[in-house]
Amino acid sequence: MSRPERGGVVVVGGGVAGATAALAISRHGLPVTLVDEQPQAGGQIYRAPTPYARRHVPPNHEFSGGDRLRALLAASSVRTRFSTRVWGAWGASPGMELDLLGPDGIDRIGARALVVANGATERFLPFPGWTDPRVIGLAGASILMRNGGTLPGRRVVVAGAGPLLFSVAHQVMELGGRVVAVIDSGRRGDWLRLAATLAWDPARLRLAAQWMTRLRLAGIPIHHQARIAAVHPEEDGLSITISGTIAGTVAGTGRQGTPVRHYGADSVACGHGLKPATLLTRTLGARHRFDAAGGYWEPETDPSGRTSRTGLYATGDAAGIRGAAVARLRGLITGHAVALDQGAIAERDFASLTRRPRMLLRRQEHVSRRMLPLLNASASLSRAIADDAIVCRCERVEAAALRAAVAAGARDLNQLKAWTRCGMGPCQGRMCEDGARGLLAASCGLPPEEAGSFTPRMPFFPLPLAALTGTFAYSDIPLPKAAPL
Repeated sequence: MSRPERGGVVVVGGGVAGATAALAISRHGLPVTLVDEQPQAGGQIYRAPTPYARRHVPPNHEFSGGDRLRALLAASSVRTRFSTRVWGAWGASPGMELDLLGPDGIDRIGARALVVANGATERFLPFPGWTDPRVIGLAGASILMRNGGTLPGRRVVVAGAGPLLFSVAHQVMELGGRVVAVIDSGRRGDWLRLAATLAWDPARLRLAAQWMTRLRLAGIPIHHQARIAAVHPEEDGLSITISGTIAGTVAGTGRQGTPVRHYGADSVACGHGLKPATLLTRTLGARHRFDAAGGYWEPETDPSGRTSRTGLYATGDAAGIRGAAVARLRGLITGHAVALDQGAIAERDFASLTRRPRMLLRRQEHVSRRMLPLLNASASLSRAIADDAIVCRCERVEAAALRAAVAAGARDLNQLKAWTRCGMGPCQGRMCEDGARGLLAASCGLPPEEAGSFTPRMPFFPLPLAALTGTFAYSDIPLPKAAPL
């Protein structure tokens, strides 16, 4: 491993928040390096589409917005390190260091200021059959369609929580697929109240109206306060069983539909909202708080993204799920705050530069906060996790094993992890933590925040052995002399 680079600002995450922060920092004359695991900047929303997708997906604001963002980065002084993952973090402020794995192998980079803008992780609540390869996350399905131009199946059941449900349903139809049904864990009344709030955000209101109009015209059934109870493989696809308040409505018409409990489909796109990616901020010792509305842990930050650790910032969805518009404003404000803290601008310049972004942010935050409960279905659905549902995919731990551990006295996630191996796999609990937390809280009657979170560990993801060892021959290995006879 080479000696770590030092002296500049490092931004982790090339989505809209991270790229905007890096651009703002560079404009103030500070050296800044942007690290992202994707081959190009853009993140989830502005991810660069494949050439095939550009030919087959109708032009949209995500393509054009991403192209503008990548053009601005290319024309700037920001040093970019793409296809590079952060697998470890070390040190005390201001001497933080990151371990990287990129095209040139293992490396380490030092920073006097670190901006964490690595976005969000999709949240899943398990049910029997969710490990079938034809069950895909909502965000994963969106990437496949929007950025790859490929359907997850010709007939798709869309299920889970939050606005991404209807976005994915729209994308399936846009590519010529059939949405068999939308299974929404939320209540219809919550969506109607949100529609009133969206009057503060006309762009999002117009988009939502377009989605719902298309679903209504297609006659697609929408079941509110419902969930997938199980998925079973069939010869010609999947059999999906739903339960809950399944009377539903037919595509927003208000007319009661036929209570259908089974659907057949080629695939299921399912997800239960998003949560901030906090491995880095937790590893580096920043304080975190539990957001009850969103049902997740997030780093404590001031309005400019400063955490409890000097020189460590969190911005965009990594500081709390609010969407792309808020992420851009947060990234801009954080970029200016880094410049202020590094002495590149004066306090009066910071106040002038952030006055309008802060005003716009307050307006957008009002709408985004109202969406959070729609993304958080964990409390109600966790109680209904079947005993034979696999909660931890990596270690194949079923809900029955977790409930047995709780009955034996486990009272927090790390105790549950030690007793059952839930969360010990390569994903480090990114996929199972929410299901395990909800199940533990429901079983004990505890608030979810008392269940805590899994302790992060390095490496954050499996490392290829060749990256650690390099290439060598046995003749290169120094061997001690044999002991005398």
